[in-house]
This record gives sequence, C-alpha cells and structure tokens, in this order.
Amino acid sequence: MSGLPGRIFVIAGCFGTLTQSAPAQSLQKLSLQGSGAVLFATRKDPNYDSKTRLGFEAQARYTFARFSLGAGYQRSTVFAFADNPLTLALSFAFVEPRVVLMAGSGVAWYLAGRVGAGEIVCSTRGDCPDQKIRLGFGGGTGALFRLSRRLSADLGGQFFQAPALSGPSGSVSSGYAMLRAGLGIGL
Repeated sequence: MSGLPGRIFVIAGCFGTLTQSAPAQSLQKLSLQGSGAVLFATRKDPNYDSKTRLGFEAQARYTFARFSLGAGYQRSTVFAFADNPLTLALSFAFVEPRVVLMAGSGVAWYLAGRVGAGEIVCSTRGDCPDQKIRLGFGGGTGALFRLSRRLSADLGGQFFQAPALSGPSGSVSSGYAMLRAGLGIGL
C-alpha cells in the first residue's frame, strides 16, 4: 500500500484505534496505584554524588474512559555525599492527568503530565538549611497492561523539574528522568 490510498488507510486505522474503548484502563472508576521508581539526575553537581537513585510513589486515580486524573505522593532519594551517610530526598505531592492514545487487547499506551509541590528533605535534621516548598512539573509516557478485571501493571517513564536543594552556594540540579514500574488495583 503506497500513495494516497495507503496513507488514508493508515490514518483511518489509527483513528479507529483511538476511538475504541481503553481495555487496559481500570474497569472501575476509582483505583489505587503503587510504584517503585529509578531516578537519574540530568546534571551533575560537584558537591554531591548524583548516581542513580531509588524511590516510590503512591496515587489514587479516577478514570473517565480514556482520560484519568491521579493525585499522589512521591518520595525519592536524589543526592548523597561520597563519604557521609547524609542523603537528600525529594518529597513531592502531585496531580497527574493521563490520556490513553492507543489501546489494544490488554495494553494501552498513554501520555501523562505531572504538576505538584514539594521540597528536598535531609536524612538528618539540622544538616541542611531550611527548604522551601516549591512547584515542580513534568511529563512522560508509558503502557498499562491489564492483568485481571481489577489489576493492571504500569510501566512508564518521565522527565520532570522538581524542587532543588537551596543553600548558601545556590541550588542543586532539579531535573530528573524517572523510570517506574507499578501495580494498580481498581476499587
């Protein structure tokens, strides 16, 4: 299939896929999701060790067919010192709108945004200057896999700007790439 008829067929097929129901979205309106995450700092800071870090997030999600809206909390270690047990973690409350772009039998591909507020938290109080709560935002993509009528798996990634550590010498990088894997259960 080449030329104009082939293109029309491909466009019609894509449109047909987008107008189908989203079988991998939760069949229940309300769902809860927990995820493990791996974060990568996008810029190194000479005073901190910016290696890959682990974290978690939890969210409640309300589904309107292809569109869903989640609200949750993320906690992820983002920086550590080379010869000091002190760690710095991102504590972040967020709202995450999500739209399913394509859905097939048991899998759905989505785009998601994220906006919220949070701060950097030190593992030992008093070792860091007081941090202000700041806004953060980001976006990404992922896939939902329906495991059963109430259970789904979520594999996704995103980039986001989050609150930075502030101190006398300025702020530490606040851009992160995140990969996450989670399970959602419909209520």
